Amino acid sequence: MAEMKRVGDLEVAEDLKAQRRNWVFATVGSAVMVMVALAGLLGLFGGEGVLSRATVGNQNDTLYIQEYERFLRFGKPTTLHVSLDTAAAVQGGQIRLWINREYMMGVQLQEVDPQPDTVEASPERLIYVFDAEEGPEDRPTEITFELEPDEMGTLAGRVGLDGGASRTFEQFVYP
Repeated sequence: MAEMKRVGDLEVAEDLKAQRRNWVFATVGSAVMVMVALAGLLGLFGGEGVLSRATVGNQNDTLYIQEYERFLRFGKPTTLHVSLDTAAAVQGGQIRLWINREYMMGVQLQEVDPQPDTVEASPERLIYVFDAEEGPEDRPTEITFELEPDEMGTLAGRVGLDGGASRTFEQFVYP
């Protein structure tokens, strides 16, 4: 209950308990706003930032996910960069790179660069078949998938070489 206090010719209602609650609320609210802004700058809500961009493996591996975004926005395009050790990835004149079907059902494929010669479907995965080019085999092959999230929530991705190495990654899609 407010107490009346006299200040000069005026009577002022004073409720110190309510004032303290307001100060605590304002302080907590300011701290939450600062944390949300910081999380956004770090990339927690998608886009650029230290927390958003990730890699799986390293450049010396047969299969290396060079770059992907951990946090995505529903309907906003994203890119998955896969790098392959060309010498180890070529089998019978082809590179056969697969992505698990469950992941692909949660995204819309916009483009693959370079364009695969064929795509094969199995119950668990989509296999992208590329004819191996003649050229320096010590140079890595890079394959880029342009994707657009079609579902919200967690997407569990797995990419691999037919009969070879594979890598797992996870993305979270915000509304």
